Amino acid sequence: MRLKDLAAAVPGATLQTGMGYEVRRVLQDSRLAGTGDLFVAVRGQRTDGHDLAGAAAAAGAAVAVERPVPLPAGAAWLLLGDSRWGLGELAATLHGRPARRMLVVGVTGSAGKSTTTHLAAHVLGAAGRPTGYLSTIAHGVPGSSSDNESGQTTMEAPEVQAWLAHMAEAGAVAAVIEASSHALEQGRVSACDFDVAAFTNVGSDHLDYHGSRQAYLRAKARLVDLCAAGADKGVAKTAVLNRDDASFDSLAARPITRRLAYGLERPADLRAVDVALDGAGCSFRLETAAGESSPPVRLLLPARFNVANAVCAAACGLALGLTLEQVAVGLSSFPGLAGRLERVDLGQPFALYLDYAHSAVGLASVLGELRAAAPGRLLAVFGATARSDHDPAGMGRAASLLSDFFVITTDDPLEVDPGDLARQVEAGVEGRSPGRDYEVVLDRRSAIRLALERAAPGDVVLLAGKGHERTMRLAGGTVPWDERAEAEAVLRDLGA
Repeated sequence: MRLKDLAAAVPGATLQTGMGYEVRRVLQDSRLAGTGDLFVAVRGQRTDGHDLAGAAAAAGAAVAVERPVPLPAGAAWLLLGDSRWGLGELAATLHGRPARRMLVVGVTGSAGKSTTTHLAAHVLGAAGRPTGYLSTIAHGVPGSSSDNESGQTTMEAPEVQAWLAHMAEAGAVAAVIEASSHALEQGRVSACDFDVAAFTNVGSDHLDYHGSRQAYLRAKARLVDLCAAGADKGVAKTAVLNRDDASFDSLAARPITRRLAYGLERPADLRAVDVALDGAGCSFRLETAAGESSPPVRLLLPARFNVANAVCAAACGLALGLTLEQVAVGLSSFPGLAGRLERVDLGQPFALYLDYAHSAVGLASVLGELRAAAPGRLLAVFGATARSDHDPAGMGRAASLLSDFFVITTDDPLEVDPGDLARQVEAGVEGRSPGRDYEVVLDRRSAIRLALERAAPGDVVLLAGKGHERTMRLAGGTVPWDERAEAEAVLRDLGA
């Protein structure tokens, strides 16, 4: 697309020079910029892209900036009111606004986003609506998927728009996007034209970035605003809100055409009733405020919070025109999800689960669910990451309160000494004795072996933190890691 036409299609963009420049790619990484690229200068926390615009232009790229900067003579450039939001608009325009060719669901929250994203995409697909998805775990188009190796829950805007275009070209009629608070704050999903804004729950996460819970909630609430302002595709713009969550009243106050409340405890437009939990999953029925009831749902995901995730996904399906029976059938055919309370069973006499929980809140939630269901003892293996907002001491406190025995180990320490992180976790342990109630074993493989050797018939073991991930990030670099494969190897060594 010519730079002149690209600028004309983006509100607030003003072409300065280079009207005939042909743009084949929009990007924000100056190191990749060359002829045919449009480099958008974005202000980051550590680096301002405006300082790199001259180098990108010298490499042959056109440049988009918020303010005039020194550029080589003859460089093609345009001016934007806001580079972050403009980045998404420019990328969407270059790809032909793919979000306007599909119905788009955005899913956000402090926990349960990935599970709900995959559930919603599966429910839509099972009802005959080919659906793509973008999640922390994987990216999918109808008929295929690939692991998300970006290290981000939600990629940068150019990658999001490229994937949406890929979905549309593959025949998708709907897309489900997991949207992090960072992505919402930074405009990575600004041109996604959402039709449904779905919320799992809103706690207190990423406060090192947002600064306060109020700012974090405002970032999440942007999804409602984006949905309400999205292009009209013939369906009512809908906010799907958790009636049982403290965020409900605040989110419900945001203007939008329609709201669907869901929950388990309080009266809502859609509820789960007759809930029964077991080690392999859960059973329930869906019931509307009008008294309609679905066929029984058998979900291959354990824990009460996964019932809430499933009802949220069901409400997304209803918002896009599915019937109660269709969403119930779709939920019952969901095959499960890697690294989200994923069961590992090689015939051992105890239950073993993998989960991605890597913060104090997430660990406490998963341990609480397993504690209620464990016939014997509850054992846990986990470590703190290098992210301060994940509250290492809180993880130690949660493990000491909710498990019978735990092993503190290593989980993506990055440049931080794993021993220092383990000591931060240990500082939160309350009323428990090292050697008797817990151990510190920094080598994760050895930590897993210790817990599985200690497990007795009827016990439940949780390996928390890595979940679906296929790498571990250490000071010396990233190394391969497959939690399920490691666990299975130990089980076989123990005779399973």
